[in-house]
Amino acid sequence: MLQPPSLIPLVPQTHTLPNGNMLQYFPNQALPLVKLDITLEAGSRYQQCKCLSHAANRLFGEATAKSDAFQVAEFLDFRGIVVEKTIDVCTAVVTFYFLRRYADELLPLVSEMFDQTLVTQPMFDAYVANRRQQLATGFQKTSYVARNRFYELLYGIDHPLGTYAMPDDVDVLTPDAVTDFIHRHYCLAIARIVLSGMVDDHLLSLTDRYLAPSHSHSHNQTFTQSSTPEEPPLPPPHSGNQAIKKNVPGDSPAGIPNAVQSTIRIGRILPMPWDSPDYARFMVLNTVLGGYFGSRLMSNIREDKGYTYGIYSVTQIHRGSIVFYITADVAAEVTQAAVDEVMNEINRLQQQPISEEELERVRNYMMGDFIRSIDGVFDLSERYRQMVATHVGEQLTTNLLDAIATVTPEQLQTLAQTYLCDLVTVVVN
Repeated sequence: MLQPPSLIPLVPQTHTLPNGNMLQYFPNQALPLVKLDITLEAGSRYQQCKCLSHAANRLFGEATAKSDAFQVAEFLDFRGIVVEKTIDVCTAVVTFYFLRRYADELLPLVSEMFDQTLVTQPMFDAYVANRRQQLATGFQKTSYVARNRFYELLYGIDHPLGTYAMPDDVDVLTPDAVTDFIHRHYCLAIARIVLSGMVDDHLLSLTDRYLAPSHSHSHNQTFTQSSTPEEPPLPPPHSGNQAIKKNVPGDSPAGIPNAVQSTIRIGRILPMPWDSPDYARFMVLNTVLGGYFGSRLMSNIREDKGYTYGIYSVTQIHRGSIVFYITADVAAEVTQAAVDEVMNEINRLQQQPISEEELERVRNYMMGDFIRSIDGVFDLSERYRQMVATHVGEQLTTNLLDAIATVTPEQLQTLAQTYLCDLVTVVVN
């Protein structure tokens, strides 16, 4: 039987900044690049109106009190510095990729962004126009509508994971509201900072100087190093799951007129914590069902029936809950047949154990996928950042490696009988 490799700990080295904040880093002196991740508690759960956190994330750092938008963009482009900004329900992330030799020039600008971001009226107007168009375009896509309605059914419209923005929601935003959100939540003193790549003593000294603002010099006067934004309570997800089927036809306000394809979403909230051994075993079951190209759903619905170009099953960890779902885009005329085949594959897993040969193939795939996920310091740092952001610990990795090596066909069958039931089904066409 496949044996798990020695556990590779996702434990970074640490550096204490002058203000007491802890910086984590994954060094690799052979790599002339640096990745700087700054994670903030600035997700949509903290916003006072829809689109506010998204606007703050997109407009953050585009211009400062010292440098206009053209000057910031020219500075970054000339040095090949890539900036990525992402946001979810709980966190916002600002990531910089840069050559190590530009650190002396970049970090002062990063400090300036956090201390003096400026949201001008032209920048704001451009954001509003673009965001309204993005949302309007999204509602013309069956996959976008299906995702929104699926999470609404799982969590309820009052839960941050269950709500979503409409195009008109951008109209309530103002430049002052966006600026205030940035000042409240984009604060280095309470950020989680992770470096990876060519991290040396000089770079750490630069972080001491530019990424550790003292309370007296920060415009975020509300916060100190030990404080965090007050977290509004997350409404609990719906207790238990019900077998719900929701069809959103093309002639309804949320449907897609004359759609030639349908999007299917089938799934539920899993009633287990992330550190449960059952969850790690369920990850193996999910891989068997639809987690890789050789899965049962792909073999049946793509390769055999030809209903779709791709069908996948996924488990996704959120703070406080885990979602399992199956998703596929299929031709409109075979929608019900595709749903029926999904249920047939679930029934097969519930009624008979999988073969040792199939399980061994899945073990090998999952072990290889895990090793690829920690192949370099950038991969390590991203995995670590996501684990911290979702409040997941190393026990998940320990459980997963143990499950890959030791789970039995009978255990997978029991998991299928226990958890692949009471599923929410959303079809948008």
